[in-house]
Amino acid sequence: MVSKIDAQILEILQRDVRTPISKIAKEVGLSENGVRYRLEKLEKGGYIKSYTILLNPAKFGKKILAIFNLEIEPKAMRSTLPKLVKLNEFIKIYQTTGHFSINAVGLFDNENNLTAFINNKLLLEFPIQNYTVEIVMRKVKDADYEI
Repeated sequence: MVSKIDAQILEILQRDVRTPISKIAKEVGLSENGVRYRLEKLEKGGYIKSYTILLNPAKFGKKILAIFNLEIEPKAMRSTLPKLVKLNEFIKIYQTTGHFSINAVGLFDNENNLTAFINNKLLLEFPIQNYTVEIVMRKVKDADYEI
């Protein structure tokens, strides 16, 4: 678990990762070195995975967000997962329980590109027994873990 001050530091960085250490220090009532020490401790402890930017897919022409539920032949799962990971169209892939063994999220320029991906790549190159695809109409909440 993290302390109350560590949680405050993380909340500030989640709002804007570029927040200067001096501003964080003022907000949480610590010295700049105190904030640096806590950040280093949080990094080494694995609480902070990385400092990154988030790109807007629509600005890169990716207008379709699709959720794939894939039922993979059980005997082929081990060899299929690394191949799915290499597909640039998928931005997230989860191995799941239930009827479908894989849940993946993909980005596409348009519905034609999505259809071509399904018909010319996914169904031809992978041992898929059954699948569904849902196109996301609207994001209601889209966040990674937050404090």
